[in-house]
Amino acid sequence: MLKQRLELNARAAIERALQGAQSEDSFVEFKTQWPVDHGKAARQIAALCNAARGSEAMYIVGVDEKGRYVKGARAEELSSWWPRVESHFDGVAPGLTTVAFDWAPRRTVVVLSLQTDNAPYVFVTKKEPYSREIPWRSGERTRSARRGEILELLVPKLDMPGWEFVSARATLSQHSPTLRFEGDLYLETNQPLSLPHHRCHSYARYGLDNEAVDLAFSFRTNTRDVRAVERVVRVAEPSVLHVIADTDVELEAFQDLWDLHWHLVLGLGLSGEEISTSVRLTTDAVPPNQFTRRVWSALKP
Repeated sequence: MLKQRLELNARAAIERALQGAQSEDSFVEFKTQWPVDHGKAARQIAALCNAARGSEAMYIVGVDEKGRYVKGARAEELSSWWPRVESHFDGVAPGLTTVAFDWAPRRTVVVLSLQTDNAPYVFVTKKEPYSREIPWRSGERTRSARRGEILELLVPKLDMPGWEFVSARATLSQHSPTLRFEGDLYLETNQPLSLPHHRCHSYARYGLDNEAVDLAFSFRTNTRDVRAVERVVRVAEPSVLHVIADTDVELEAFQDLWDLHWHLVLGLGLSGEEISTSVRLTTDAVPPNQFTRRVWSALKP
């Protein structure tokens, strides 16, 4: 994460704390000063990172959350404090990005952004007979993880991707009953995901009565038509997919129609969840029974 973004997120969390709003939750921990009990700090950090499951987790030192006061902390203490905390982890400790900034003169806040994508993080108790523990953060409390929570750590978490139509158009000719949609779909993801064709659905709505027609559609990338090969599109990074969809229609219903609404519903292969988007397409008025080729395009904001 960029340090500017980290500082911005930390400042927002501190503002909430100073206003008395709920700010210390499953992904944020405030400390007035550097904890002297390194084992306890390691257990809290492990719990924080396990519960976050890939989301941002912050450990903020120099803020009295209960007293709504920024006391400040010495940034140079981190270099000796963190190795002692790290020694309480079994095998892998969370990766670390740090930033220090002045909230007020001589009141420095130190923020530890903890990488949480390598869970589970195991805490070494250094006590027998229970020498290892998988801690879990529940609200403001640290406890041992339950079986269901451990299973969550072992199953990959799929963040919902962002997506939008970059361009879209529809065409219809009086010489053919086929209404065809074509569009470029920008899909933003930083992790591999699959879109099985059998979990995807496309349809269009039109007219004052909001009539609907189902569309047979396919994805096409730069290298292959996915429907023709595997009926699954796999995306591992931000990409633009070309979508083609069509259906046979009654021409009379579209001769004096201006607007279409094209909808896409995509089922994610790994999580079973769905994402959906739609675009409104519009065309110039055409006198009834006089169009030869009708073209709708995406309505610009």
